[in-house]
Amino acid sequence: MTSDLHISAVSREKRARVEPIIDQSFNGLYRWHARRILRSVQWVTEAVHVDARVGVAMFTLLGKRSAYVYYLAVVPSQRAKGIGGMLLDDALNLLLESGALEVFACVRTDNIPSLRLIQSRDFVRTGFRELVASKGFAPAAKLWMQMVVAPGEKVFRKVVRP
Repeated sequence: MTSDLHISAVSREKRARVEPIIDQSFNGLYRWHARRILRSVQWVTEAVHVDARVGVAMFTLLGKRSAYVYYLAVVPSQRAKGIGGMLLDDALNLLLESGALEVFACVRTDNIPSLRLIQSRDFVRTGFRELVASKGFAPAAKLWMQMVVAPGEKVFRKVVRP
């Protein structure tokens, strides 16, 4: 399956075409937020298998050196086939090329597949206290607010360029 998969950028004008992926992948507040972020986020990429859109990634730079993966979504019928990993790897490469030194992602503790995915890519759990220790209070607070950490989510960090 992954050999027939193509990942490409989605221009702002064409982002509505990935909304069905969001609708199949999220409920309630997460669906609402993902649709909102889709309109404003810096980068959106889609995974296409043959002619079907099967996955989407939304990510951005937060300042000059930090980046954030807002959402990765794969339609339920195509999960556990490596598509999420390919979307994440593509996003990490683009963020590294764009100058990011570190990438953050938030995952609900009950979302085992997403936890396994980011941990397989060497993301390590971090927290606000660790951010304050490494960046100072004001920069850490700004970063934390930009990430919009929801209740029940844990923050993970990956150093992409030491």
